[in-house]
Amino acid sequence: MMDNVLLCDDELMNRKVASKILNKEGFNVIEAQNGKEAIEILNTQKIDLILMDLMMPVMDGYEATSIIKNDERFSTIPLIIVSALSDKAAITKCLKLGANEYLTKPYDIVEFSLRVKNAIKLGAYQNMLKEHKKILEQEVAKKTKELQDALIEIQKSEHDIISILGKTAEYRDNETSAHTLRVGEMAALIARKFGWSSEDIELMRLASPMHDIGKVGIADNILLKPSKLDESEFEIMKQHSVIGYSILSQKETPLLKLAAEIAHTHHEKYNGKGYPNALIGDDIPLSGAIVAVVDVFDALLSERPYKKAFTLEKTLEIINNDSGLHFHPKVVEVFMENLDEILEIKEKLQDV
Repeated sequence: MMDNVLLCDDELMNRKVASKILNKEGFNVIEAQNGKEAIEILNTQKIDLILMDLMMPVMDGYEATSIIKNDERFSTIPLIIVSALSDKAAITKCLKLGANEYLTKPYDIVEFSLRVKNAIKLGAYQNMLKEHKKILEQEVAKKTKELQDALIEIQKSEHDIISILGKTAEYRDNETSAHTLRVGEMAALIARKFGWSSEDIELMRLASPMHDIGKVGIADNILLKPSKLDESEFEIMKQHSVIGYSILSQKETPLLKLAAEIAHTHHEKYNGKGYPNALIGDDIPLSGAIVAVVDVFDALLSERPYKKAFTLEKTLEIINNDSGLHFHPKVVEVFMENLDEILEIKEKLQDV
């Protein structure tokens, strides 16, 4: 297939001489009499090389070169200035505009032919690179989309597994309760009020229902005992926070990492008298401190095999009295400031 050379020159004789040389070398020549015609041709035909005169009517070579080299459709097409102007200023200006070569008239036929052939090769190489880059970009985009889809699927599967595990613990404890769902929504609400990012709020919503997953490792005679646990039974029950951490810390995904942290710390107390590590004050992760409040709040309002449901008034009294002792005072403050929204969650997610 012949390469197309766009020859732009307002002098007929110049075009005839150049065309004869180019035809002899096996190129197909398309002629234009000024820069405007050259650009019109570029918009309709595939061009492999541009030979551009400078001094022309309608649109000179400077303006045409600038337009061509600033248009991404044409910028990689090799462009040789062929002009009678031989001063350094003209040459420098054209090269700054993006011209690849500059030949002065009258030109040497052998040099002219070699420059044209080399420019055609350069253009072919640039086109190859451009196509290669395009293919690579398409492949990268394709692989990126595949990875994004795979990540979404993995995250969805992780969320589903987390939900199932949360339900497993819930069924062992009280199969008709929506307690874990309420804890998740309440904890997410408090996290939002603390200014957490939307991503971290969503992680909180998903991770908090896992706070008691460790109860799957507690024997039924203790977990389901309808009366108060004795001291030795309570020591066994306290192990559920460690068991939960052990289950959830097998992988370091953001969701499981947060879920493990919550399972491990939601029974720590602000005054250092909680378990399993007797953490004090701000040593307790905020995630665990938040779940500690909403977990106790919802549990007190809920009926259990070993107790009746407390009234809202009594529950709030307990929460307020334990601020700074059991609970982080700032968490209690935020909780109370947003009590209406907390109660809406309680009402919306009622036990079956």
